[in-house]
Amino acid sequence: MTSTDNSKAAKVSDPVSNPLHLLQTMTRTLNEHLADACARAEQDARKALEKLQRQQEKLDLKLSQTQQKLSSREAEQPGKPANKTRKKLAELEAAKLELHEARQKAESYIKQLTSDVRQTLRLAKGLERIDSQVAQALDKRDNPKPAAKPRARRPAAQRSNKPAAARKPKAAATPPAN
Repeated sequence: MTSTDNSKAAKVSDPVSNPLHLLQTMTRTLNEHLADACARAEQDARKALEKLQRQQEKLDLKLSQTQQKLSSREAEQPGKPANKTRKKLAELEAAKLELHEARQKAESYIKQLTSDVRQTLRLAKGLERIDSQVAQALDKRDNPKPAAKPRARRPAAQRSNKPAAARKPKAAATPPAN
């Protein structure tokens, strides 16, 4: 049996029996998928930033090598112009600038994404509360409390045998003083 067959078998053997179970299943599933999606988005963004950093390291190395080549050529042949090398150096400098801007955008995106993920997961705590409330409702439904016992009356010996008119009247509320 494959993993999808196992999940289908689990779904068939444990059907959603009522709206409360459906709500509980939905909140749990949504919370899990949301957390996974947030983690995956952060991971993908960090991988993209790491790729940009590796590209910048390679570009810095090329730039350094080209600068060394230009300075050694100028030292060997001071009167001869090295236009090709200078042109390549200018291209590398422009590429470095573009890459630097891309890294800054990626870092800014990651900061915003991290903030959004934090806020999303904080808001998703409401789903956990719904799940908890559903579990309580199901528990109350499945395990109802026994009916309350009627209050015991006082024994006859403790009751007053005097007629109602003969009993001491309750004190009347006093009017407020002016």
